[in-house]
Amino acid sequence: MSVTARTVARRGRRIGACVLGLALLALLAGAPAAFAAKLTVTITGVHSDKGNVYVALFNTADNFPDGDYALRHLKVRASTAPIVVTFDGIPSGTYAVACYHDEELLGHFKTNWFGYPLDGYALSNGIRAVVSRPTFADAAFPVHGAGTQVTLNVRY
Repeated sequence: MSVTARTVARRGRRIGACVLGLALLALLAGAPAAFAAKLTVTITGVHSDKGNVYVALFNTADNFPDGDYALRHLKVRASTAPIVVTFDGIPSGTYAVACYHDEELLGHFKTNWFGYPLDGYALSNGIRAVVSRPTFADAAFPVHGAGTQVTLNVRY
């Protein structure tokens, strides 16, 4: 059996294609972990342990801060001690967080006739609704990697 230059070239291409394919598979298998971020949210200032605290994570300005349109949302038991929630496996990017204390277990955010909040609430970056609805841009912050932490201080 003789080995020609043509045979060597074919083997080289096959080996190169296999190596490239394996490298792509390894890259794709590791892609979710490489791009996954973790956000830890600490909620303080809840004045009673009655009811629940709803936490919403937003990645777009659309309908912010309405929790029905959040990327993810969580419900946890209310506590006067700091409440810590984690959003795992989110893509790196720009986010905003909102929470409210549903003390009466109504399942929705309570407002008065003018739309002013009646439940205790908090938004990232300490944003408060004063005259107009808070904006995503004001509450937004970057999330990259596993070490991003924010604190929300609920006010009534």
